[in-house]
Amino acid sequence: MSASRLRVLVALVAVSLAVLSLMRLEHARTGLDITPHLLGETPATLYQSEQSDDLLVVVAHGFAGSRQMMEALSITLAKSGHNVVAFDFFGHGRHTGLLSPDITSLTGTTEDLVLQTLDVVAEARAVTGLNRVALLGHSMATDVVVRAAARLQDVDSVVAISMYSEAVTPTQPERLLIISGAQENRLRSVALDVVGQVGAAEENQTQQRGAVERRAAVAPVVGHVGVLWSKTTMEEAARWIGGAGGPVFTGPWIAALLAALFALTWPLARSLPKAPQAPEPPTRRRAILAATLPAPFAALASFIDLPMLGLSGFAALFAVFAVWGAVALAALRWRPPPLSGPALLGGLVLVVWGLGVFGLAMDRYAAAFWPSGPRGALMLALLPAMLLFAAADRAMVQGRHSVMRTLLRLPFLATLLAAMVLNVADIGLLFTVLPVFVLFIAVYGTMARWIERQTGTLGSTIASGIILAWSIAASTPLFSAGVP
Repeated sequence: MSASRLRVLVALVAVSLAVLSLMRLEHARTGLDITPHLLGETPATLYQSEQSDDLLVVVAHGFAGSRQMMEALSITLAKSGHNVVAFDFFGHGRHTGLLSPDITSLTGTTEDLVLQTLDVVAEARAVTGLNRVALLGHSMATDVVVRAAARLQDVDSVVAISMYSEAVTPTQPERLLIISGAQENRLRSVALDVVGQVGAAEENQTQQRGAVERRAAVAPVVGHVGVLWSKTTMEEAARWIGGAGGPVFTGPWIAALLAALFALTWPLARSLPKAPQAPEPPTRRRAILAATLPAPFAALASFIDLPMLGLSGFAALFAVFAVWGAVALAALRWRPPPLSGPALLGGLVLVVWGLGVFGLAMDRYAAAFWPSGPRGALMLALLPAMLLFAAADRAMVQGRHSVMRTLLRLPFLATLLAAMVLNVADIGLLFTVLPVFVLFIAVYGTMARWIERQTGTLGSTIASGIILAWSIAASTPLFSAGVP
């Protein structure tokens, strides 16, 4: 098959899959009134149908999560006949407030989130006119909703997904469902310990003692994140809270949509004008030097304590990326290639497609990915460091095969991890940057490689720096730079 026919075939298959996925994802929302609300200072979404009953279900996300990550559960419960409110915690999603860095004290960050949850329940009760409430939380939020339930009246039930909490007692909460992913062995043990407070500790068996009812369910195959889109999770939560309606199984369609948009980047890149011959990549020896030499300098840079927008950890993160990029560029003896017309167009396409299409799909269906509020300023503040890093990264891996590209990036990943371990009080709070960086390399790094093969390197380098700054600013939980 010729290259042009292959390009057309990939485009047709990817477009078809994207359209089908969009249809399925939008169909999941049919029959519901989905409206944004500001509950006090907390951004929230209310899901209702004409058949909604008198139960208010409040849905809380985990650390580094957002309302969007919980939407399959929110829609499932709304279609089961309930009024559902999902909200963003401080420092997450669209919330402009910041988390307290006092994470080791129950009177610190945890108490702030419990009080926020109580405020959300009160505001949601006022908006809906309902009093009876159920609480559902994932990961970090499981401890929060358990503690909040102990202070609320008319709590019908609690659902804790991937639970860890020391606040559960033999009598509180009265009706508690714990759902764990099959791969979460430690959390499955925690769930069994909680069930064991009232009866035989067995998975997928409901135990009851008087008014207290407990169940530890297991969602097959999945782990800590995939559990949110598991059919078993939907069924168990809907059955525990009550009501009629089947699970909304959107996870595979979200994955299919993002895969289709990712695949479409390749034929799109091949349709761009061809740039003049690219400069020779650095030798393997020089690339290895550039990958390893910056490590000690970047690790030490993580202790630089400079103010950055009143946020904790980001000045240190800026320093790690900037120092790494600058030292690596010096080792590469890098000189920026001319910004040709094709390179400029390629960079523009990568930004528009990567953020305006792929990124918006992420934000609507999967997880918050739009740097609103203080995140917009943070993205601009991080940009110089990310441009330095992107220039070094793209030059270092230029012309390398996939195994070598991976090996060349491992020293930076190890350095970033070491910096977080060494400086836990500051940059360690931003540990979710690690998976974000890995996903950035896997997704946007591949997109950039496809485009730069066609149009040249400088445009895709600048675009990569912009997207990396965007990704970190949009998805990382925000902590204030000091304990009040």
